[in-house]
Amino acid sequence: MTRKEKKAKNCLCMPVFIVSGLLLLICELYRDHIFGSGYLSGTVYSLVSRALGITLCLSLIFYCEFSGILRIHSNGFWKKILSILPCWIIALNNFPIIPFARGEAYIDSDIPPILLFALQCLFVGVFEEMAYRGCVFMLILRSNKGSTAQIFRAVVVSSALFGLVHIVNLFAGGGPVATLLQVGYSFLIGAMCCFVLMRTGSIWHCALIHAVYNFCGGVVANYGGGSIWTLPEVILTVVVSLIVAVYVTFALLKTDKKYADALFY
Repeated sequence: MTRKEKKAKNCLCMPVFIVSGLLLLICELYRDHIFGSGYLSGTVYSLVSRALGITLCLSLIFYCEFSGILRIHSNGFWKKILSILPCWIIALNNFPIIPFARGEAYIDSDIPPILLFALQCLFVGVFEEMAYRGCVFMLILRSNKGSTAQIFRAVVVSSALFGLVHIVNLFAGGGPVATLLQVGYSFLIGAMCCFVLMRTGSIWHCALIHAVYNFCGGVVANYGGGSIWTLPEVILTVVVSLIVAVYVTFALLKTDKKYADALFY
């Protein structure tokens, strides 16, 4: 990229970053005045604020020259999908499979609210992945990709930041135990998504897995009822989580430097 092209890019990215950031701040400060109250208003606020957040992150991604992660690479596509298949199992297993199959958990809502929830999960997944994997992880990795140990450290640090940010749920009424659990599994999900990003070279795989994970974990609780965490479901979740955690950890400890380098092409 020539100096003239870089200057033109910066002239475009920075105004977009500033405007989207200001609009996001206004939406947060004047949420009730702009969106009102009620379930539908809350959903609209969530979609608009995440859309602004995505725009803000995209401007930062382009400014930092990380735009390669916005592509879907066709070279070796199915091999990459196979390597991240265990991560998809984690996302799908977040649905209470055993209680639902036994009739102990159920969904009794109409289709439109569920589709709206799916859209909300998609926006949240895209925003959080662009923010934490597309910006935070990539910024840390840029100066820590000289060796496998440095890459692993970048994964741990960025995932820890992703987990710790969920402590704010304490101020939103979340209990200390539930919040600590959320911090813990957010760290693990963050590390898993870092692995997905390096193996596929595309942020969209991370965003989709994240969205499906959130949807599967919330659809019964929000649009149905029953017993979600039965003993068989807990056992299944623990077993699957441990197997995938071992797989991802081993893969990260053996990560070739070429996977990190490829993200910056």
